[in-house]
Amino acid sequence: MEAVTTENPGSTGNPSIRRQIHRYAVALISLLLLCPAAGGSQDVQFLVSECEACHGPGGASVEDDVPSLAGMDADTLLKAMEAFSHYERHCTTTTYRSGDRPKTPLNMCNVANTLNDQERRQLAEYFEAR
Repeated sequence: MEAVTTENPGSTGNPSIRRQIHRYAVALISLLLLCPAAGGSQDVQFLVSECEACHGPGGASVEDDVPSLAGMDADTLLKAMEAFSHYERHCTTTTYRSGDRPKTPLNMCNVANTLNDQERRQLAEYFEAR
C-alpha cells in the first residue's frame, strides 16, 4: 500500500497560492485606497444633508444664531471645523432646525469630531461652491 501525501494548498510552500493571495491582497488594498466609503469616509451628500439640517438648504441659513456656510471660503470653513473639533471655539448646544430629524440637542464640537480630515475638506469645498 502506497502512502498518500496531501499538500496543504494554503501553505506558504505553494508559490501559485502565494501569488494568488498576493494578488487578492493588492486588489483589496487598492480598493480601500481608491474608494473613500470603504476607507471610513461617510458619503458627502449625507454629510451635506446633515449640515443643511441646521445651516439651511445649500448652507444658506435663515436663523440669526446659525451662520450661513454658502459661499464661505473653504480654508476659513475648514479652520472653523478644526477649531470646533479641538474645542477652541464656543460650542453652543442647539437642535436641528429643519427636516424631519429628531430635535436632539447637539453642538458643533461634537459634530466636528465625527468628521475626518477628508470629510471636512469635502464639506468646506462643497459649501464654498454654493
